Amino acid sequence: MTDLGVLLMRHGYRAVERDRAARDGGDTYVSRLLGRRTVVIGEPEGARAFYDESLARRAGAIPPPLAWLLFGRGAVHGMDGTAHRDRKRLFLDVLDPGGFDLLLDEVRTGLAARSRGWVGRTVDLHDELVTVYGAAVLRWAGLDLPQRDADTVSRHLAEIVDGFGFAGWAYARGWRGRQWAERWARGVIDDVRSGNLDVAPGTAVHTFAESGLDARTAGVELLNVLRPTVAVSWLGAFVAPALAATTPRQRDVLRSATGERERFAFAQEVRRTSPFVPALTARALRGGTVSGVRVRTGDRLLLDVIGIDHHPSRWPDPHRFVADRFLDSGSVPTPLAFELVPQGGGHPSGHRCPGESLTLRLLVETVRVLAGFDAHLETARIDASRMPTLPDGSHRVRLTPVDLAVAGGV
Repeated sequence: MTDLGVLLMRHGYRAVERDRAARDGGDTYVSRLLGRRTVVIGEPEGARAFYDESLARRAGAIPPPLAWLLFGRGAVHGMDGTAHRDRKRLFLDVLDPGGFDLLLDEVRTGLAARSRGWVGRTVDLHDELVTVYGAAVLRWAGLDLPQRDADTVSRHLAEIVDGFGFAGWAYARGWRGRQWAERWARGVIDDVRSGNLDVAPGTAVHTFAESGLDARTAGVELLNVLRPTVAVSWLGAFVAPALAATTPRQRDVLRSATGERERFAFAQEVRRTSPFVPALTARALRGGTVSGVRVRTGDRLLLDVIGIDHHPSRWPDPHRFVADRFLDSGSVPTPLAFELVPQGGGHPSGHRCPGESLTLRLLVETVRVLAGFDAHLETARIDASRMPTLPDGSHRVRLTPVDLAVAGGV
């Protein structure tokens, strides 16, 4: 049998599906990843075990070539237990949803300004979102940079994200971006600590500069606040093809002043259906049973993110984009701890991504703006073997304002 690591390199987001079929496995089954016995977890109940800290340990589970590229050495993502909770408190202070309004205002303003230049042009939507999200999160974090400098930082952060799938030269570019970004972030921390740079109290830069972390680690964790915001641009690029498949009446609602619930529901469905992280890993601290499959001490545990987000027991017709699928979730659709895991699962006090609510709200703002356009994509095909992937046409999207399109304009 081919090792699952090889399948991930060759087949990307379809690797687990192929591996499961080859091994005649169920939702949860035994495989091998990088030569180690691995229990692949592909249904919501099994996800509970993956986030049970008495069973699973995240520290050291992600191979260093990937963990160090994406998160940096010494980052919170590789910690567990008390050390993880103590470090995560810094992130929870910084990523308090009540403090996102400034960032969202920056994104809203940036999208409005950039979108005025889209009319009559073919644009690279992903690059446009990297520019807007990056400038917004830098300003929100406490850094008022010239546009050219903000673009440079944003571009290097995007290179880090683009490298995580080891695709061609992307991995090498990712490390170039990582090295540049760590030098830059450490310099920012040093400048604040030496008094050469004033930043507002309570901002991300100030919080990490005032922490007891050494300058290198503080810079790494600052990047772990900035980078995920830029990474949302990959999900944002999937908003255009999703909107292109909706009806004119649905788009009317999505751009209307009263369409907030519908925008949240639409954004959640983008998160559920758009391929980004294919799987997450942990190591078993003890033996046990997960969904009827025996787990041995030291086994690798692999959470099948794609499988859970498309599990038919929770998501009827799971591979179809349903714009209003989440409208029954309340006034603002919220994540389900073990059934919707595009950025990981579990509860906020554990390993669940503290920036998840920000991701959702960034997509809501993106939906609001893009719903005002008719998107003409060269193709909506997705290369599922490439991680992270984008709609093939995301770099050539012609956006026509809806009012002009209705009038027979551009």
